[in-house]
Amino acid sequence: MKKNPFDNLPEVSKEDAFKLLAKPNDQLELSSDYYKAVFHLYKYPGLDTEKVLLNLLESNSQEPSILIAKRKAIEVLARHGCVNAIPIIGSFLDSSDPYLVENAAWALQELNCKDSSLIQAISNLLSDPNQNRRVLIQALSNLGSISDLPSLKLLLDDLSLHPGIRGASIAAVRKLSGGCNQIKELEDFLKLPNQNDRQCAVNDVINSGDISLLSSVLRTPVAPSFRMKALYNLWPQNQNKIYNLDLINTIDSLIKDNPNHLELLDEHEENQEDKFLVECLLNTDFRRAYLSLKHLSTRNPEYLWGILSIQLARMKRDYGALYFLMILFRSVDGWNEDALSEIKALTFSCLEDDWPDFMKFRPVAILTAMKLFPSIAIRYISKWLDESMTPFWACRYATLLKLDSLLRIAENRVIIQNISIGKKDTHRFVREKAKKLELDMLLR
Repeated sequence: MKKNPFDNLPEVSKEDAFKLLAKPNDQLELSSDYYKAVFHLYKYPGLDTEKVLLNLLESNSQEPSILIAKRKAIEVLARHGCVNAIPIIGSFLDSSDPYLVENAAWALQELNCKDSSLIQAISNLLSDPNQNRRVLIQALSNLGSISDLPSLKLLLDDLSLHPGIRGASIAAVRKLSGGCNQIKELEDFLKLPNQNDRQCAVNDVINSGDISLLSSVLRTPVAPSFRMKALYNLWPQNQNKIYNLDLINTIDSLIKDNPNHLELLDEHEENQEDKFLVECLLNTDFRRAYLSLKHLSTRNPEYLWGILSIQLARMKRDYGALYFLMILFRSVDGWNEDALSEIKALTFSCLEDDWPDFMKFRPVAILTAMKLFPSIAIRYISKWLDESMTPFWACRYATLLKLDSLLRIAENRVIIQNISIGKKDTHRFVREKAKKLELDMLLR
C-alpha cells in the first residue's frame, strides 16, 4: 500500500500495533494510540489481526479511547471480510453509542449478514431519530430485506425528513420493490446546494439502480469519483447506447471533465476577482471549484499565470487543487516558456509512483501531459496502459483517449500495438475504448 505524500503520520508495524493494543489505558502516551493501532492493522489482514481486534471488541471498558478504537475495529474487520466477527459486531446494535451502532450496521451489510435476528434489530432502530437512519436504511436495502418495505414506505410519508434519509428510503424502496413513485425526487436532490447532500444523492441513484437518472448524475458538480462509480454501476453490460447516451462519448466527457458540461446551479462567481477564483480552486465544494475553473479557462495565459504562480506552492499541497490545475493547464492555450516549465514539472510530479494509484488527478494529468508535452508523454504510454503499473482504469482510459493525438510523432505501428494492449484490458470501459480506436483507425 502506497503512502499518501500528504500523510505525515508515522508508520506503525503490525507488531507495534499489537503492543499498543495490549497496553492498559493509563499507560498510553496519547489517547489516540488505540485508534492509531487499529487504523494501521487494516494493512495487515490475517487470523492474528482478527484475534487482536476481536479481543478489543470484547472489552467492557467505556473509556472514550476504547470506544473510538472499537468503531474502527468494526470497520477493519468488515473490510477484511471476517465473517466470524458477525455475532460480536451484531451485539453493538444495542450500544448506547450511535456511532458504534452505525458502524455495526454498515459492517453487517459489508459482511452480507444472513442472521434474521440481526437484520430485524437493524430494522427496529429505524424509529429512533438518534440513530444514523441513512446507514440503517442502506444496510437493510443491501441485505435484501423485503420484509422491511412497509417500514421504508412509511418513512416516505414524512416529508420533513432530511434529503439524506429520504433519498436513501427512495433508493431502498426502488431497489427492493422495483418501483417507487418518488424516484424523481433524487434528481432534485442532485441539485442541492450542500455538496455532501449531492454526493448522498449520487449514491442513492446508484443504490436505486435507476438508469434513467444517470444523465443527471453525470451533470452533477461533485468529485469525479462519484460520477465514475455511477457510470460503472448503472451502465448495463454489453450495451453501447442507453437513454440517448453513447458509452464512449459519455466516458470521454467524464474523463475530460469540462466544467461547461456540468450543471453548476448558479453563476455567482462571474463577477468575482480572478485572485478569488484561483483561491476557489482550493475549495472543498467542487461546485465552487468548477465554477472558478469555467471562468479562469477563458483568461489570457500571461495574465492568469501571474496570479497562479503566487498560489502555486499552496496548491501543490492540495490534491483537489491539483486536479483542477491539470484541467486548467490543458484548457488554456499560449502559456509562455517559464509557465510551461513549471507546468511540466508539476504535471509529471502528479504521475510519479510515490502517489497512491487512485488519486483523482492522475487521469487528467495524463491528458495534460499528452497535450502539452507529447514528446515526453510518449515514453510513458506503455507504462500508463500496463495494468500492473497503472491500476486505476481511468488512467489507462485517459491514455487511449489522447493516443491518436500522438500520430504526428509516433509510427502507426506503435499506436496499433498500444491499442492492442487496451483491447486485452480487464476493465470493460478500457476495452471498449480500444475497440473504438481500432475501428476509427481502420476507417481513416
